[in-house]
This record gives sequence, structure tokens and C-alpha cells, in this order.
Amino acid sequence: MMPKILDLSGKSSRLEGVHLIVGEGLCSNVYVLDVDEAVLVDAGVGNRLNPLWPQLEKIGVEAEGVRGVVLTHAHHDHVGGVFRLLERAAPRVYIHRLDARHIATYVEGLIEVEEGDVVETSLWPLRVLWTPGHTGGSICLYAEEEGILFSGDTVFPWGYYGRYDGETGGYEEMVESLGRLTELEVEVLLPGHGSPVYEEAHRHIAMAYENARSNP
Repeated sequence: MMPKILDLSGKSSRLEGVHLIVGEGLCSNVYVLDVDEAVLVDAGVGNRLNPLWPQLEKIGVEAEGVRGVVLTHAHHDHVGGVFRLLERAAPRVYIHRLDARHIATYVEGLIEVEEGDVVETSLWPLRVLWTPGHTGGSICLYAEEEGILFSGDTVFPWGYYGRYDGETGGYEEMVESLGRLTELEVEVLLPGHGSPVYEEAHRHIAMAYENARSNP
């Protein structure tokens, strides 16, 4: 069974031109911004259940139209699909410098990003927010004017947040990162796994922050 594809423009007017490829099993969500000049947020695991190219073709994305992919962190369930992409396309691959070392051997020409950098897309600019905790180089991407946050594995709906007990994660870093996110004006939350939130997403981020603070 192929992963579901959702046209998110039907969910919120803020998301015109955005598709979601829902991850199957241990695979991240893949967000596709635009069709003709596509930028992906995360690439999934790229396994047999999540092969990526058939889904991109179904949306209408051709190889020459894949301009970039932004990786929220270097865990395999988010980055494995990059290798499938590179078999047919030549996108720019963005990742925070602290996570770049985990895949630099396998992906040439990585573009290392830092807090405050901007990744341009045909829809809107995405500001890089460094949000360590799940990994040392975890990032979120913020489309400020639209109030949209691509949150990777840092924060999820209904007060959940990412694990922080991995090789480079940490509890204090996670709490601090969640606290920073509560200061943003976020209406739409697009997490690395699970279903998005299309209204009042800031409430879900606040719940996650309070839960993290009270559950060390």
C-alpha cells in the first residue's frame, strides 16, 4: 500500500501549494512546497513502503523541478529518502551544521544552515530556528508571515514533544527549545510525524512546553 498524499490547500488557505506525503511505519512526513519548483521538508526513510518518487510523480513533481530538500535533523527516518532523490534529481540539501557530519560522507555538497538563516522557496521564505533537544542539530522552519511552523521531531500536536535521550539530544535543550517556540505566532503546525494542526497551533506548542517542564 502506497503512503497517502494530502493536498493541504484544502485544509487551510495558508497552505496553498503544499502537499503532505504521510510516512508509513517508521518514516517521517514529507512536505512538498510547490510542484514546478519543489522544495521538500524532510525526505522520509526511502524504503520499499516509502519510495518517494512515485508519490512525487503523482503530485506532478518532475526530477528537474526538485530544487531543494531541507532536513530537520539527521535521523534515518527523515534523511533516507534523500538518496532516492539524488538518483534522479540534483536538489540543494540543507541541514544544520551539527547534524551535517552524520550524512556528509554520503551526500556531497551539503549546505549547512544556522539559526536565522533563510531558505527561499517559491511560496514563502523559511527561517531556520535551531531547536536542539531531539538531536544537537535539530531545526524547525518558520514561515513567519503565514504563521506556519515545520516542527520536525521537536514538537507535536496535543502537547507532545520529541525524545531527547538519543546520542546528541538533551532534556534541558528540549525544554529551552520548546520555550522559544512558545514565543512565536504559530497558527499551523506541520510536524515530522502525525497529523498537522491547522488552527491555533500555538496552544499545542504551549502544552508541549508545560508538559516538558513538568516531566523531566
